[in-house]
Amino acid sequence: MLTLHQGRLKKLRMFWFGSRGVVRSYADGRLWRSHRWRSHQTAPLGQLAFALTACLIILAGIGDLARAQDQQRRRIVSACRSDAPPSAAGKIPDAPPKNKDARGLATGAVPLMFAGGFERAIERLNQAIELDPDNPYFRLNRGSAYLGNRQFDKAIEDYDRAIALDSSSSLAFLGRAEAYLRMADYEHAIEDFSEAIRLFPGNARAYLIRGTTYANKREYDRAIEDLDQSINLDPECPTGYLTRALIFKLKGDRGRADTDYDHAIKLDPDPGNARTFLRRAGAYGGKQDYTRAMDDLGQALKLEPRNVYALSNRCLFRAIVGTFDAALADCNEALRIRPDDANILHTRGIAYLKKGALDKSVDDYDTALRIDAKKAASLYGRAIAKRQKGDVAGSEADISAALALKPSVADELAIYGIK
Repeated sequence: MLTLHQGRLKKLRMFWFGSRGVVRSYADGRLWRSHRWRSHQTAPLGQLAFALTACLIILAGIGDLARAQDQQRRRIVSACRSDAPPSAAGKIPDAPPKNKDARGLATGAVPLMFAGGFERAIERLNQAIELDPDNPYFRLNRGSAYLGNRQFDKAIEDYDRAIALDSSSSLAFLGRAEAYLRMADYEHAIEDFSEAIRLFPGNARAYLIRGTTYANKREYDRAIEDLDQSINLDPECPTGYLTRALIFKLKGDRGRADTDYDHAIKLDPDPGNARTFLRRAGAYGGKQDYTRAMDDLGQALKLEPRNVYALSNRCLFRAIVGTFDAALADCNEALRIRPDDANILHTRGIAYLKKGALDKSVDDYDTALRIDAKKAASLYGRAIAKRQKGDVAGSEADISAALALKPSVADELAIYGIK
């Protein structure tokens, strides 16, 4: 948005990629929401970071844009690392603010968005846009704020306007793609991801996210093609291997899945922080080596005791192995820290379902769906709980709704024995 002190820029960029998904994502991520592996770098399909866009839009410095354009096509945007400058992710609109007050308002929106204060950020950006209505950069940022605030239609309106003002900006297409993705409009999301890739073909992360979008549609071969390309561009990133492994697993190709999981583990041989422990735990979980997965999650929690991603994922793995009280303790602690998180509620719904506490499972799925009505995994999980309670009609209605939103959802939950 505006030129930031270099140290502050690095700190914010690391915060964004290390602890959040989209302006919020994961990413919900969309893709594999069945069990929110929410760290940007640990997410299986549904929590992969989707908005590489939002962070990059917010953090870029206007003064650096012109110099970046000639170099962009030689750059590679990593599927998991955040060490490239924001301008490397694609063309950011070269639109210095015409109004000094607008610039100040937009600058003030940045820390609000990082703190999750999307409504206050939107208020400031509204004022900035009133003063400078044709600045595509402001539209991109307000679109990201709307995205974080789950106002997807308004986000798309802003991205539409940004694209109309500068159709060469790959970031505008990436932002709009994520808005469509979070609305489960996969066709429009794929169109925009494809245009973003055409404009900036070195974006390994965009290939990864488009691949997971294909996986949501059960187009697993096309998904693997995109993951192959992401890995070719960024072969040192474990996230690409983790995601491709999951897609192989959904296809029933366990051998190739395990090969990719093993490769991801080799790339993280000695985790030094919670994020890498989380990611390696994802690889062990994918191999169904739940003991090692839970050990790594325990190490992550020693480093970051309030890490809700580690807590919710350990809740999931403990539920899978049948230690239900310990699983529920983890989910309850995660919800104490973040009480309105639909993904944690969904995970606790799985734990209750596997324990046989069907009424509590349905209650958690109901609450998750009130927060996110398009959460296909929660619809499907609730369907199974309803069927076990004898509500066949309600179960069939939920299954139909879940599959309409996300054709791959049954494959995903079957991995956990929910079918």
